[in-house]
Amino acid sequence: MNNNRFSDFLSTEKKSGLKIKDRSQQHAVSLFGGKLHENKPLAGDPLYSNLIYWAHVEANEEGTFPMHPHEGIEILTFIFEGGLEHFDTATNKWTPLPGGGVQQIYAGNGVYHSEKYLKGSRAFQIWFDPDFSRSLHQKASYRDFQFNEFTWTTENGLEVMVYAGQEGPIQTNAPEVEIKRYKLPSGEGEFDLDPTKVYSIYVMEGNVKVAGELMEKDAFVKVEGQELLTWETLEESELFILSSPLNLGYKTAY
Repeated sequence: MNNNRFSDFLSTEKKSGLKIKDRSQQHAVSLFGGKLHENKPLAGDPLYSNLIYWAHVEANEEGTFPMHPHEGIEILTFIFEGGLEHFDTATNKWTPLPGGGVQQIYAGNGVYHSEKYLKGSRAFQIWFDPDFSRSLHQKASYRDFQFNEFTWTTENGLEVMVYAGQEGPIQTNAPEVEIKRYKLPSGEGEFDLDPTKVYSIYVMEGNVKVAGELMEKDAFVKVEGQELLTWETLEESELFILSSPLNLGYKTAY
């Protein structure tokens, strides 16, 4: 890559007013003596839509969360690298989940679980409020989605993996949630957006200009009320994009 061209790419002026949070601006937590590290892009800002928690988990060593309870919430854990082993009172057994898989917990009227991240694992864990007025009265459930249930396809000329939504294997109890992962080639393009949705975007790989503003690896941004979002990159990059309703039809618990 031409160094001058890369420098020009990195030096960008603020244009869109987007509040981009790079990794250093996200809340960082070291767990179990440094065995696990989490950076949390939502922490410190007002919560929105049905999102209530997001952690990027990295396992420097094997680390285990002991048994703990959840009620009402819905949890999706995306294992990008490594693997996870989990025990929960909904299934009453330890279950391995290798890299590429996703676990879905609907905590409902209550569930206890424990999670063991294997050394070298990297994951997202995202919590949703699926409407506590209903979920607290429903039975807890648990499901694993294996890596071979997700495939790369093409959408408007881009490689995309659909995790959740009408076209994805995962159907969330939290309404109108759609989750996709995009591979962006070197070049530029645009995403058509729904102005009634809010988009939570995380850069998994590479450096991307979104709406003219630079987002480096592990940066996060929220986009709402827009019909179009432009992107530009000088190297192959990956975006994780979660869309959810801008306005919910119920009162959230958080």
